[in-house]
Amino acid sequence: MSSINKTQGIVIKKKELLNLDILITLLTKDFGKINILAKGIKKINSRRAPHIQTGNFINVIVSSKAEFYYLQESVLISGFSEIKKSSKKISLLYYLFSILDKLMPEAEKEEDVFRITLHFLINLSKIKNYDEKFIEKYLNLILKKLGYIRNSKKLNDLHKLIEDILNEKIPFFVI
Repeated sequence: MSSINKTQGIVIKKKELLNLDILITLLTKDFGKINILAKGIKKINSRRAPHIQTGNFINVIVSSKAEFYYLQESVLISGFSEIKKSSKKISLLYYLFSILDKLMPEAEKEEDVFRITLHFLINLSKIKNYDEKFIEKYLNLILKKLGYIRNSKKLNDLHKLIEDILNEKIPFFVI
């Protein structure tokens, strides 16, 4: 039995598939991190294609069937264009999103992590000058909410901890 759901989400990753389809990883307010199949989205006349760029904040209507999600409609809330004008800001965005993608369980509602990530995007788009403390603050908040740490840590310690948890190297960004 299928159901239709509306929610807000942040595109944290997308993967092109064969034919005209894309698999989107969305951090949603209501369902946590979910993978959504966007069938036919690479068609030249697709109205949904511009909405699913990494880092976009969107309203979506998804249908679910047998634990799979399919994109029905999407509406762009914010593309955070100020972030996308700066390669350093994009580097920070991809750093945080790669960590979220790997650490967050799938389909577990994490409304606080969603809210923290949205604040990260809003503040990153507004801020002119930032340093390590900026990303350190958000990583500490997220790792606390996910239960990986109790006390705040310095950025280098957070990075090492994340690599230990994942048992893999994560590319570091440059400020």
